Amino acid sequence: MERRDFLLKSSILTLGAGIGLMGCNQTAAPVVVPDGERIRVGIIGLGDRGSTLIKVLNALPQFKVIAACDILDFRLKKGLENINDKAVGYSDYQKMLENKDLETVIISTPLHEHHRMVMDALDRDVHILCEKALAHTIEQSREIKIKANNSSKLFQISYQYQLNPTFNVIKEIIHKGYLGKVMRVDAKWHRNSNWLRPVPSPELERQINWRMYKEYSGGLMAELGSHHLNMIDNVIGAHPVKVVGTGGIDYWKDHREVCDNVFAIYDYPDGVKASFSSILSNKFEDQTIKFYGDKGTIVVNRMKDAILYTEDNENAGWGEDIDGVSGASIKIINRDKDNRRTIDLPKEYAKSVVFENDYEQATLLLLKNFAAAINGEEELSLGLKDGYQSAISVHMANKAIREENIQHWLPEYDV
Repeated sequence: MERRDFLLKSSILTLGAGIGLMGCNQTAAPVVVPDGERIRVGIIGLGDRGSTLIKVLNALPQFKVIAACDILDFRLKKGLENINDKAVGYSDYQKMLENKDLETVIISTPLHEHHRMVMDALDRDVHILCEKALAHTIEQSREIKIKANNSSKLFQISYQYQLNPTFNVIKEIIHKGYLGKVMRVDAKWHRNSNWLRPVPSPELERQINWRMYKEYSGGLMAELGSHHLNMIDNVIGAHPVKVVGTGGIDYWKDHREVCDNVFAIYDYPDGVKASFSSILSNKFEDQTIKFYGDKGTIVVNRMKDAILYTEDNENAGWGEDIDGVSGASIKIINRDKDNRRTIDLPKEYAKSVVFENDYEQATLLLLKNFAAAINGEEELSLGLKDGYQSAISVHMANKAIREENIQHWLPEYDV
């Protein structure tokens, strides 16, 4: 059997079939991919995100984790225990990169570490999957983009929510014109938590709670906003041209150095406006995105479900019955009990479901695409362009908030 056919069949048998991101855990006979055909990967950073990545990698027969690195002994020990394959542990990522068997490196460290680790991994000439955001500053992001442009290896950014089938259905509806001309997007990611993690020892405070400190973190814009900006850019098909913003440390009066609330408004080409807000004092609206068109509005809730509200005017073109609009995409729109138009997933958007947890399942879709791209079976989704563009958008907003001014997308950002 050819390698491609073998891996595809292995993936299907192992993962089972389901609809959307939520579904039953289907049991299938275990399939073993020949060891020589597996992609040998090393992972740097074994915190919360690293642990999720290990869990998902264990479920994908295409990958073999042969190396893991973390500077904290207890995390390294736990990570190695959770890896199904026999992996070598490292406390120095540069030593790990010397492992000649590595084909792929996953970087899931705090943001301020991304630049040097990515640059070293590029020198090592391996495939790279880097967590968002791409880097801690605009200049670091530019340096990575310029260097990676000359690499023959794949470079993926961990914006897994864009691979959510719900998002792809919505994007198709918008791109086929059913929403009309979209002039505004409103995105929110609201929580009611202090973002503080327990620390086993005081000297580890800044290492474990790195998101709280400007030296290491891009704050709410980088950790949450970058996901939404990535999706908005993808739907609009362009990067923003300018941004204004505000924020502050106004609710959580603790030792944090980054904002506990942010609000940014972006201008896109042709007058399209997009906003993003994130607060840590109320979770009512949670993770939502609203796309406003002159024929209708789509409201997306946590990427699980979406509702279409049509404009009630003659120019909207909807009429009394939604079936009056022709096109394949419209078949997925149905009326619910409250006479709202709900957006459902059609069969062609069915995805293999392993994890009932949406976050883990979206990560599985990301890594499946990464493996398929490495093996030449699919085009890579969420590549360097996505990661670079979203990183610049994040840092523009943070600069606008800190400096209380308008930040523009400068010509030197186009690299």
